[in-house]
Amino acid sequence: MSEEIVSLQKSLRIYKGLVEVGGLINSITNYDELLRAVLNVARRVTQAEAASLFLINPATGALELSIATAGESSFVEPKISVPRGKGITGWVFEHSEALLIPDAYADERFYKEADRQTGFVTRSILCAPLKYEGAVTGVLQVLNPTEKPAFEAEDLEGFCAYADLTATALEKLRALEESRTRDRIDRDLAIAAEIQREILSRALPAGIPGVEFAAHNTPAANVSGDFFGVFVRGPEEIYFAIGDVSGKGISAALLMAQTLSAMRFVFASTSGPADALALLNENLQAYIFRGMFVTTLVGRMTPGSRQVDLASAGHCPPILLKSDGSTSRLTVPGALPMGILPKVVYQQSSVVLSPGERLIMFTDGLSESRAEDGDLMFDERILEAASGPAPGASDVVTRLVEAEARHRGRGKPLDDLTILIGGFE
Repeated sequence: MSEEIVSLQKSLRIYKGLVEVGGLINSITNYDELLRAVLNVARRVTQAEAASLFLINPATGALELSIATAGESSFVEPKISVPRGKGITGWVFEHSEALLIPDAYADERFYKEADRQTGFVTRSILCAPLKYEGAVTGVLQVLNPTEKPAFEAEDLEGFCAYADLTATALEKLRALEESRTRDRIDRDLAIAAEIQREILSRALPAGIPGVEFAAHNTPAANVSGDFFGVFVRGPEEIYFAIGDVSGKGISAALLMAQTLSAMRFVFASTSGPADALALLNENLQAYIFRGMFVTTLVGRMTPGSRQVDLASAGHCPPILLKSDGSTSRLTVPGALPMGILPKVVYQQSSVVLSPGERLIMFTDGLSESRAEDGDLMFDERILEAASGPAPGASDVVTRLVEAEARHRGRGKPLDDLTILIGGFE
């Protein structure tokens, strides 16, 4: 058989391999399955004894042997890291150039220790970088041609084209899997947000005789770490709370739900807001991790005496809206947020509400609302926004929500916004 015919047959085999890889890009949707298929085609097209694939670890930037094969269905995934510049693969990765090594042991770059560790005898090597949009994402390598002593120059040309297609296939599928992961996360967040909305929609019992409450919650993202709740212990003892879990996302939302659940049990047997915070702090220690904490304002209403007892765990102080529309900030003894220390002594203060007076409570989504020029909505701005007569508690909520939106302007909210208004009818 003439050399020309042999060369044509080799080119045809390589061309078929390239076509097969193109088909793999569109047909395989599982990342691990694609890795195995890539190695099988590479070994078969080059008629090699073995093939291996090295990929960049995005977390460490190291080149790792992700998968290797010496047969049609014999795969290993050793996860061996290769130092930069070490061995043939390290050199190819560092220089972003393909290599044809006719005699491995005659090349000083060859890492002989690998053969000693595995028992495999490397004769000849084809090694090419996986390039995608100018960046090297890995290295593809085949070892020892089965029908001749060493690989040849024309083998390298086809192998480099194959490596380019492989890089495209891997990056396309990696992007697809990232998209699937994002979709799953988005679905989970949507479900979590719906559950949270349902929990907070039931946080205000309807028709409490002699008492009026209204509330608002807007998450800055999908789910909120803010919470509020009203807990009726009896006709003359009604507990309420507003709080903010540090951090954002699912972890904050889970701790928020756990806090509300714990409050339901603690408020059923506590002697007052200060005692309630101490018990809550102890109960929540098992659920708080990675430096998270919870700021909370807890109150107890006694309709017969129109008295409200208040205790704070590092939360924003409330505002008193008087019947004439004027406002003032109430002083509540401060203490550490829940979750920082296992044993904390909380103190409480009391206020008697006259007819038409209401308590305005909020999270730092209101007090730290940031305008486009960077100004925060602290103190005087909140007092001014809350001022003015209002027919009902819900009207006060609407007034504050609209004031925050005006203050923020076109900027996105940086934190969850929660408002709770309470008073006696």
